[in-house]
Amino acid sequence: MQGMDVSKDIREIDRYIAQFIEPKEFIGESSYELKYDRDFETNCIVLSEYANKPVKNLTVKEYFTLLQYHNKKVKESERRRK
Repeated sequence: MQGMDVSKDIREIDRYIAQFIEPKEFIGESSYELKYDRDFETNCIVLSEYANKPVKNLTVKEYFTLLQYHNKKVKESERRRK
């Protein structure tokens, strides 16, 4: 096998795998960017319940810590309901 040129095989495999990848849309009403912005705004509203300052003014670390705290509270609440 030493010295074999497998580049043709690799290109064929790459093309085969690429057909299963669906790129995200970045324009239009259903764009990935708009969905991300809407989700962020929704998170800010939800997380404002726990923050003592505007959520948009939090550091990245504070934001994700608050998000983890919220998710933990939701899981605990769901567990109690069962």
